[in-house]
Amino acid sequence: NPGVVHTHEGRRHGFQDGDWVTFSELQGITELNGSAPRQIKVTGPYSFTIEDTSGLSAYLREGIVSQVKVPTPMTFISYRQALVQPLPEGE
Repeated sequence: NPGVVHTHEGRRHGFQDGDWVTFSELQGITELNGSAPRQIKVTGPYSFTIEDTSGLSAYLREGIVSQVKVPTPMTFISYRQALVQPLPEGE
């Protein structure tokens, strides 16, 4: 049961699938206020879903959603190694 979020008064949210968001000032479902970022799935220009919220308190009204950037770990080989073998083994 993913939690469905709708924007206020038909304002487009501008998010894309895979974006990360945080919530604040929610009335009801206060467990989301100030919690860790959550990845979203866009269902339309005015709505998106988050993970299962069935175990949380009931949503009452309003709140603010903010997009956040979550670091993605990346690994690289050294420049010297890249000169000898530009592609990883097997590619």
